[in-house]
Amino acid sequence: MSGTTGTASTAVTLSPAEEKRADEDRLLTALVNVCGVPCAHCRTHPIALALKRDVITQFNMDFIHLTTADIDALQCEKSGALVPLELNFKMILRAFLAFYHHQSHKKRGGINVRDPTLPVQFKIFRNSEYDPTKAITPWGLAITHNKGLSDWNRLVKPDAQDFKPFGEANGWVDYKEVFMITLEAQNLMHLVDTSYVVVDEDAHKAQQKFLYKVLRDNMIHHEAKSIVKSHSKTKDTALIWHLICKTCDKSMSTSLNGDAILGWLTSLRLDDGKWVRSQGEYITFYEDKINKFN
Repeated sequence: MSGTTGTASTAVTLSPAEEKRADEDRLLTALVNVCGVPCAHCRTHPIALALKRDVITQFNMDFIHLTTADIDALQCEKSGALVPLELNFKMILRAFLAFYHHQSHKKRGGINVRDPTLPVQFKIFRNSEYDPTKAITPWGLAITHNKGLSDWNRLVKPDAQDFKPFGEANGWVDYKEVFMITLEAQNLMHLVDTSYVVVDEDAHKAQQKFLYKVLRDNMIHHEAKSIVKSHSKTKDTALIWHLICKTCDKSMSTSLNGDAILGWLTSLRLDDGKWVRSQGEYITFYEDKINKFN
């Protein structure tokens, strides 16, 4: 809940008091849904009591701003005495806080603690990705200290000059093939994959900016150029490339070029005396024409 509720057409803004109650509910929901606190004891469980003692009563306003040191210092009453929170509970809280920042960094925004898939996601993260020896970095800071982006800037040297201009529609088939080969050579194939799931948002955006400039500089063909310019704000290269392919694959010039190739395939014969090179070269040339037709 983000301060509004209802449908898009009947949005209701919550009052500060209502938003505070909603944020308190988020924390309780997170403790039950993700951290394994029994619902019947969500207010009396040692984790809940330790957080309440340090006035950590809200999720977005309090809990997500905790540090590892804050969690390690949590205490609760047991048999009338103040004792440190059990290590197992501290480990759960540290892992969940790290999970929150990890997921928020990937999504560029907070997670929904009511998401029914969250417990499974947390379990997978804790078992396969979480390193309890590493400091928990708030997701906002992780954006500005991104190792993936710095590594890409430092190690990868993509060359825009490797990409050639596209101007004539009848050369689309050849251009498309060479463009994809160049992308693969520079390890950027994911930038034109509409199904690609972004893991490192900062590196991905930097790579998108690079490829967008390549497309902006090299798409001379009027329809392709128009598609690129219309996406200048998002620079969504996967969508841009998909639309260019959809347009150019169906263009009249491409169809005519395909008809010419089909005519060549059905008319040329190795035994008619017109082919003056070796049989091996004929087969290679014929295969290339079939690939272009397909």
